Amino acid sequence: MKSDSVPAAALKAQAGGGMLTIVATLGVLLILVQGTLYYKAKGSAKFMGREKSKVLAQQISEAGVEDNIADLGRRSLKIRPGMPDTVTYADKAFGGGTYTTRLTPVASGATADTIDLTSTGSVGRGSQTVRARMKLRKVIDTTRTPRVTVAPETSYTFFSHTAADTITDSVKFDPNSLPAVRDQAAYKACMASAGKFCDLCHLPPGNPSHVIPQTHNKNSGAFQTHLDHHGDYITTDKTCDLYEPKVTVTITYRTLTDTTRSIIDKTIYDTTVVIDTMVKVQILSWR
Repeated sequence: MKSDSVPAAALKAQAGGGMLTIVATLGVLLILVQGTLYYKAKGSAKFMGREKSKVLAQQISEAGVEDNIADLGRRSLKIRPGMPDTVTYADKAFGGGTYTTRLTPVASGATADTIDLTSTGSVGRGSQTVRARMKLRKVIDTTRTPRVTVAPETSYTFFSHTAADTITDSVKFDPNSLPAVRDQAAYKACMASAGKFCDLCHLPPGNPSHVIPQTHNKNSGAFQTHLDHHGDYITTDKTCDLYEPKVTVTITYRTLTDTTRSIIDKTIYDTTVVIDTMVKVQILSWR
């Protein structure tokens, strides 16, 4: 008799095969989900990078506008009719990128000029452009300028003062004008003194710059040899300075006249003159 029942081993094998299929299917689904998330994240990062570059490029282009406004405020660039477009900054580095700016004259006037400013900021491959129309209002300065020039007037002032002139002279004593020692008053005083020695200055003949001080007993033969010498003398202060040069200073005074000169400006000036010295920048439109 045949039985329709399936053996237990076969059932177990079928159940195991089904589980493997389910696990494999789940694995494939997981891989697909992870791949999708990865590519979405990667695409989102690129998108965010592009947006960040746009923002930076916009900021850099606006910095170019500010640089040009500062230049115009200092009147570094003068606008004139028929002036061609002018590149004021070419690829100037700023904040991780560069900017290039260009000025286009629109109209010029007596009190104000109008210009278009284009500033393009670049960061990597991204770039942004700012366009602004600006009015440069001229500031007038009030000053004085010569209108009629007259020769200046010169005046002179005289005054006197005293100046001193100094004359210095030196005089040497002449040995021949001195009498012999025995005829000098100092010798007579020495002879009348109770002391045994006299101080004597000996002048070598013909050499008044080498006076020799000597001390002798007044009764000695050495002393007696000096009595008839012209130029030798008895010293009372134990110095031999009679022949040292005597310096005399003569001061004379004289009166001098000095002159000072002053110049008086006779130029006649206008009170007000308009001079274009600087500008004020007004932004008319921004896009």
